[in-house]
Amino acid sequence: MGLCFYSVISIPTTLFFIHLIAAYWNYYDIGINASANSLSLIFFVAPMMLVLFTISGYIMSNLAQRVRMKKRASVGMGILGVIVTFIIGFIVISGEFSNYPRPIPHNFLEFLRYYLGLAPKKDYGI
Repeated sequence: MGLCFYSVISIPTTLFFIHLIAAYWNYYDIGINASANSLSLIFFVAPMMLVLFTISGYIMSNLAQRVRMKKRASVGMGILGVIVTFIIGFIVISGEFSNYPRPIPHNFLEFLRYYLGLAPKKDYGI
């Protein structure tokens, strides 16, 4: 598949990524306020991640085709490249604020339970 295919795949991936980062920042009370966080996510993080998702999928797909993989396998490798970039991008952006002064200690599993609606946000009485 070509660059256009990975551009189309990257749009919903970027939207989900931005939503996840916004929920993470909201949960840990990171940033000045919701408006400033949204501005930085929309104008700085989203375009950068859209380009990274597109490029990583396209490069992984082309590398798979060069080692004589079938077309379906190369598409799978391209999508795997997008997923790996998603995970690394989330780790980098969430780890960027690891020393940010916050009332809630960082616990990714606690955030994941909150994000999936399995547990309410913990109140630490601050």
